[in-house]
Amino acid sequence: MWRHDTLQTSPVPTGCIICFHSISDASRDELRYPPKSFEALCRYWQDRFEMVSLSALLAPAPDAAPAPARMRLAITFDDGYADNAEIAAPILYRMSLEATFFIVTGCLDRACAPHWYDARKAPRMMHWQLARELENAGFRLGSHTCSHARLSQLSATERQHELEQPLQRLRAELRSPSLDFAIPYGWPQDCRELDRAAIRAAGYRCAMDCYGGVYAAGDDLYHLKRMSISPRYHGTPREWQRAWDAEVARWQRAGASRAARAQ
Repeated sequence: MWRHDTLQTSPVPTGCIICFHSISDASRDELRYPPKSFEALCRYWQDRFEMVSLSALLAPAPDAAPAPARMRLAITFDDGYADNAEIAAPILYRMSLEATFFIVTGCLDRACAPHWYDARKAPRMMHWQLARELENAGFRLGSHTCSHARLSQLSATERQHELEQPLQRLRAELRSPSLDFAIPYGWPQDCRELDRAAIRAAGYRCAMDCYGGVYAAGDDLYHLKRMSISPRYHGTPREWQRAWDAEVARWQRAGASRAARAQ
């Protein structure tokens, strides 16, 4: 059983889940992060966090296990841009860092375009050979729906297709796809409780939003938060640290407020 108590159960975070999108110098927008800045941020984290895979971060610790000496940090990517495999993955590989890539399977099948870019020129998307190369290099790949659909706006039939078809394609193309799921757009209004129940029923072991970022042992695995990395707000390690400190402070205040109401 993967569902955890939704109440904050720890006074300090266990770790942080990071979300990148495109890693590119081609042009600047909120979804494209420069490669040199990406490497600098990874090195900063490597010096201060225990860098782990998403699976390792979420795995229940044995009862007698000591608390980790460092807070843990897991890296993820959304959408499935070609530069994730061509630029980001080689940097991660050289640094011996793990990551999970959540892909829009319809884009890899060339059945849909990256429509969430609207009129902007979108980066190139991966193809399945790049996805297989990522898996062969030791990275994990999971689902970000079939077409990057907003789950809260779908009918039950449409939602079922967006959740089940990507797992079928991932299992057909890869040896061992991740069963974790990244929610498109990732804000509270984009995924209702009935959508999260459908994610679980489809066979996924967790569902991740794209705001916040604090993870604590005991969190509900179908309400996980990730910190979306932006070149505007996290362009340097110092800017990221300032944003992370503020996020931890918000998390602690929310936990204190819940504890007070429970008394």
